[in-house]
Amino acid sequence: MFTILIDSGTTNSRIRLIESSKNLITDIEKVRIGVRNTAIEGTNEGLKNHLHNGIANLLERNNLSAANIEYIVASGMITSKLGILEVPHLTAPVTAEDFAKNSQVAILDEFFNIPCIFVPGMSNYAANVADQVDQINQFDVMRGEEVESLGLLKQLELEGRGILVLPGSHTKFVMVDRNRTLSSCLSTLAGETLMAIQKETILSDSVSSKLVQSVDESMLLKGFRAAETHGLTRSFYHVRLLELFTDVTDNERANYYAGAVIHEDLKSLLSSVHDSKDIEWVVVGGSNPLRSLFTILLKHLGPKWNVIEASDLQVEYSLVLGAQEVAERIDQNLFKNCKKHI
Repeated sequence: MFTILIDSGTTNSRIRLIESSKNLITDIEKVRIGVRNTAIEGTNEGLKNHLHNGIANLLERNNLSAANIEYIVASGMITSKLGILEVPHLTAPVTAEDFAKNSQVAILDEFFNIPCIFVPGMSNYAANVADQVDQINQFDVMRGEEVESLGLLKQLELEGRGILVLPGSHTKFVMVDRNRTLSSCLSTLAGETLMAIQKETILSDSVSSKLVQSVDESMLLKGFRAAETHGLTRSFYHVRLLELFTDVTDNERANYYAGAVIHEDLKSLLSSVHDSKDIEWVVVGGSNPLRSLFTILLKHLGPKWNVIEASDLQVEYSLVLGAQEVAERIDQNLFKNCKKHI
């Protein structure tokens, strides 16, 4: 038998076909659509149709029918109000068992009537806060990264208190307690900032849209220290000045630029960690080159953390094993009693 995993974000979705007995990814369909399209179009019909076609392509390429698929696991923005089926965030702290108990199972025509497990995201909620604006840093949300987090924890078998660093369009710092409970999360706009500033400002002439092509540790650290000493926006202008007055390459400028942005991310992290000595490990996931950039700069920081860079394979299979972690805990009665979703 096979299972299907759908990871749907703001602008893109990935559909993975998994051979259940081996937990092996046998095929991937990338669909250029996400909940941004729902927001623009005012309906999720386009999202449903594209995901339907993506599943159909997977089945056809692999000579399978819907009867060969045991279930689908859907995570990410697909479970938001702009997605397919809204599932409320769970309030941290949350365990794998909590995610399973609060997932919803539904049957949809667009998903070939295969039972689909919709996994909730997670939020921080600062209860009894008198001034929510002043205390806004205590709040946060994530969707999709909870599955990725569970999968990384399952593979690495880490003990003790730690932090998962998941860079991407939004950086997610996920705090983990000793019993592998996801205790809180912290999000930034680092990835989007890198892209937006390069695209929409004078830096588009100083840094190519490809951004970092290869890691230059020296320039990365110089940009990091520039933001620390001179501030973020001044360090952005340094990138322009480096083009005008030096012979550094485009890739070197991109590393400097990335170092400045990541400085702000790690500053946010350190300000939110109450006792850094209690942190026994930090795992960096996500895709490269951001994964390597974060790893270098985390090792450069003061706290003597055990910084572990996940491999490409561990990152790819984090969603598979995380989804499995939730699916294995699902009450089988939910499959028997699941209702058709219109």
